[in-house]
Amino acid sequence: MNKIFKFIFDEIFYNGHFQTWGSLAIVISSGQLLGIKITWDLLLVVYFLFYAIYLFDRYKTVEIDSLTNPSRSKHIQKIYKYVPYILFFDLIIMIFLLFKFTNLYALIFTILAVPFGFLYPIYFKKLTKKFIGFKNFYVALMFSIFVIFPSIYYGIGLEKVSFLILSMLLLLTFLRGVMMQFFLDLKDIEGDKKEGLFTMGVVFGKEKVYKIINIMNLITSLSFPVLYFLFPMWSLPSAVLFLSILAIWNFYFFNLAKRGNYFGFVLGSGEFIYWPLFVFLGQVVINFIY
Repeated sequence: MNKIFKFIFDEIFYNGHFQTWGSLAIVISSGQLLGIKITWDLLLVVYFLFYAIYLFDRYKTVEIDSLTNPSRSKHIQKIYKYVPYILFFDLIIMIFLLFKFTNLYALIFTILAVPFGFLYPIYFKKLTKKFIGFKNFYVALMFSIFVIFPSIYYGIGLEKVSFLILSMLLLLTFLRGVMMQFFLDLKDIEGDKKEGLFTMGVVFGKEKVYKIINIMNLITSLSFPVLYFLFPMWSLPSAVLFLSILAIWNFYFFNLAKRGNYFGFVLGSGEFIYWPLFVFLGQVVINFIY
């Protein structure tokens, strides 16, 4: 029984499921701020898409991964021969859901995301050998563009105010995504050096990167209440103020990782999971008070 629970735990946290929840949280957060009701079929499409991308990345980098994350590498090796079959059925189900529930634009958007995700470990990641931090910006961009996915999926046209909210959310998601990638790369410095990748950790060292991400964390977290008070005409929900808690939460797991606790990196990989949770917490508190 303990082996089963350990396998499930490793599968969730090492094989991309936990990180995939972050992609779900992005579309949920977008729906919360834009007043779009998110349905189960959209969540499944996004889940199958990002799980396939994460699983393929683990599959292609299992040997390099063994240098910096032997536990994750060991888990991937247990299912290594089954990965192509898992990917095949994963994508078949995703395409079926797209044909069943959405429109042509969402289908094209999602299908295009697949090769860009699969090409990351094969091609785009290697561009970091030429451009400092390229893979960090690339991954953050992949995350942030899904802020607009609910609007595309449901075929909802955006008014001027909604477009401005969406633009700011896209920018903040991108910046938080870059911050998250800078942070997560700190655990992979040895592997990145071996691959010749110019990540922020390799180029500037851990201490400077921790200073950079702490500044980014503070500025981006406090941007939410600033936008709320600065642009009342946007009619942002009051619960958005609770996103400022991200500053404290991220500071906590940054320091956890800095002290050598790997679980700090695990918590960091779920950056976007906390967004809808804090907004929901804000809704509960506000409803209780008023």
